[in-house]
Amino acid sequence: MRRRPFHVRRAQPPWHTRAMPSALLSRLRFIALPVAAWLALPTLAGLLVAIMLGPQAGAAVSAALLTVGVPLLWLALRPRLSDRPESEGSRTAGDVLASQLHRQRDELRVLTRRLMTAQEDERTSLSRELHDDIGQAITAIKLCASSLQHEPDPPRTAVVQETAQEIADIADQTVAKLRDLSLLLRPPQLDALGLEAALRWQAGAMFRAESPRLTLDITRLDRRPHHAIELACFRIAQEALTNVLRHARARHVLLRLECDDDELRLHVGDDGRGLPPGHATGLGLITMRERAEQLGGTLSITSQPGNTRVDVRLPLQTLPDAPH
Repeated sequence: MRRRPFHVRRAQPPWHTRAMPSALLSRLRFIALPVAAWLALPTLAGLLVAIMLGPQAGAAVSAALLTVGVPLLWLALRPRLSDRPESEGSRTAGDVLASQLHRQRDELRVLTRRLMTAQEDERTSLSRELHDDIGQAITAIKLCASSLQHEPDPPRTAVVQETAQEIADIADQTVAKLRDLSLLLRPPQLDALGLEAALRWQAGAMFRAESPRLTLDITRLDRRPHHAIELACFRIAQEALTNVLRHARARHVLLRLECDDDELRLHVGDDGRGLPPGHATGLGLITMRERAEQLGGTLSITSQPGNTRVDVRLPLQTLPDAPH
């Protein structure tokens, strides 16, 4: 006959010897005296009245004093409850919250400094482009025109034709340079034709070479989103594709855009080497996330060697529809 296994249960200590939670002990310590006074004073008064006038009168006096003492008890407990010292756990939580706020304030300060530096760098770049390229081109046109003014009378036909052609070529190059700068600041396709055409144009301009190979999966949108959503989605895609070309060393890149009644979804993926260490908090990625969050959307980035994904979701209901 098999014996059942014998389990030994540990004896639990009596309830009155168990340790009470520190938070409960703290509460009891601060309210014990007012509660004891609220109970003791009516009881003593009732006993004295019962001795002098009888038990019924004593009970009535005791009950009346207890009832009257309720608001007095609350007035006595209220400052104690509000001024009671914090427990160790609440102090720890407060320290953690203060540390998080301090860290976020430092990150915000660093981000502000980066944004200001990026703004100044962009202005310096535009100034250099205007001075070095366009300024020199206009100077060349002026010199060519001045040379025509000093032609002998009658002017040499071949020289005049050559100079005029040189002026026309310089003017064409200057117009092209101005167009590139204008497209860099804000592509006209985004306003004129919408997000799909702007993304196709931007991707085609950036991925003219055979490697990396770009695959576009852009679903036709039934309606145009608000211009703020279009601009945010375009700039996020622009930054993500730029990061791929600069850092990823990828062979294949996928750009996908789709939309339903509730949200606009953008996906940029590549098979490159992944984000370098410390780049996850770079200015470009922070700006991408800020653009999405300002419109109530989300941006998630997952990266590992061979698979980097940027997924953006922008709600369509937070802003009114853009006019067609």
